[in-house]
Amino acid sequence: MATTEWLGAPRRRRVFQICCLAIILVAGNGPFVRGWATDEYDSWKAHQPQYERQYGRWDVVADSKSRTVHAALLHSGKVLLMSGSGNSQDNFDAKKFTTLLWDPTANTFQNVYTPWDVFCAGHAFLPDGELLIAGGTKKYEVLAQDSPDGKKHEYQGLKDSYVFNPDTERYEKVGSLNYARWYPTLVTLANGAVVAVSGLNEDGQIDPGNTESFDQATQTWITHPDLVKEFPTYPSLLLTADGRLFFSGANAGYGPASLAARQSGLWNLTNNAFQPVLGLPLPELNETAGTVLLPPAQEQKVMFIGGGGVGDTQTLTARTAIVDLNSSNPAWQRGPDLSVAKRYPGAVVLPDDTVLVSGGSAAYRAKDSLTAEIYHPDTNQFTRAADPTVGRDYHSEYLLLPDGRVAVFGSNPLTDNNFFETRVEVYSPAYLFRGVRPVIQSAPAAATRGTTINITSSQKVSKVRLIRAGAYTHVTDTEQRSVELPIVQQANGVVTVSVPDNANLLPPDYYMLFVDNGDNVPSVAKWVQVH
Repeated sequence: MATTEWLGAPRRRRVFQICCLAIILVAGNGPFVRGWATDEYDSWKAHQPQYERQYGRWDVVADSKSRTVHAALLHSGKVLLMSGSGNSQDNFDAKKFTTLLWDPTANTFQNVYTPWDVFCAGHAFLPDGELLIAGGTKKYEVLAQDSPDGKKHEYQGLKDSYVFNPDTERYEKVGSLNYARWYPTLVTLANGAVVAVSGLNEDGQIDPGNTESFDQATQTWITHPDLVKEFPTYPSLLLTADGRLFFSGANAGYGPASLAARQSGLWNLTNNAFQPVLGLPLPELNETAGTVLLPPAQEQKVMFIGGGGVGDTQTLTARTAIVDLNSSNPAWQRGPDLSVAKRYPGAVVLPDDTVLVSGGSAAYRAKDSLTAEIYHPDTNQFTRAADPTVGRDYHSEYLLLPDGRVAVFGSNPLTDNNFFETRVEVYSPAYLFRGVRPVIQSAPAAATRGTTINITSSQKVSKVRLIRAGAYTHVTDTEQRSVELPIVQQANGVVTVSVPDNANLLPPDYYMLFVDNGDNVPSVAKWVQVH
């Protein structure tokens, strides 16, 4: 056929013109088109059954419209999202303090009246499931260039203290702290008391080591002048099986910067003795690092994850380290490196005895890392997990949900407009795509340490875990722990398990009860209150 005849055919001419136009568009916008195509392919691949069975899946499920800085899972199944002023001077000046309740099942948000600026307070659960919150923001920092005296003035802390009642879904005022605190750490003890340490005081100075504890019976804070220990702010503290508090060395900045002041170790609350735990690789990279009590808690192994240098330096590391606190002379041993170096890693204990490590950033509040991996304590190895789609760094939070998923909130990178990430992204681990899940058909609502309880399950059970609900802020969660309930016997769908009698291992609180079917597929949890 002649060229003129071919060009004269209207339909073919239009096809030829469209193809030429497409070629021109691709040539002129190559990076954009290739990027769009790659994103579309990655999204398609991430939702394929085979991929999900191997790596799990991330989904953005909601937008809270809230600058979430603190998150805690309540035994009602709802998640408390606390912002206060949300790192916004405008909100602080307007006394616009925000709290939301997120219902993961209905995927709805409910506003909660917030009577003080909870921004950068500390929190821990009480034995009745109420969340104790102490401290907060009295005054925002003033940078040197904005200060009349040409000096920087730090944030100032509050003495305010409240409990959040999951039944009334309201804050309730309790006795005030004896020492104002901003960036403190709270941790629950075996007797149900809550210890508060560290923070900046009402003058913006680091607390010199004042220790106090909350007594729920009297709703008051008690000072302990015989317990004096200075920590950097938001020190990562964990209650150990012998009753001492383990300080991993991880922290959120402020306070003494020397390695001696940030030395990891075991703090004895009966005599104020501090036993250093040596051997942490790259100990100077301890800020914005993660700490997690590895599952099961009986093994008393703690992992130190990532982190960076003091202040806003860009130095950071992929290093992990593990210490066995059951050892007569515990010392850190280097663990497997993360896939990338990062600050602000999120670490969540999963019901299959693994740990999700996700998010973080490759610089100080910048260059978010869209990576996630699963740590396996039994093999001391990381395996790849699906990549999150939303960056998370400073002011981000990670919580295990009763259905076995992990919910992630917040992020506040350094930007000119003080951007804050408000989308909620949820990770569905690979075990949710590997067959029929066991169902807990019955379980007691309460359990007493040192006794046995019966559970009925739809499938044969290989392991049973009690996982304490998380309360997360600033790469710190003193709450989460997974405790093994040894199986005593199993017949006709009834599983009898033993509840450990050590209250240091199993502090009084509400726990999520999970059973596993032997293929590392866990059930949806039932709530059990441990006494």
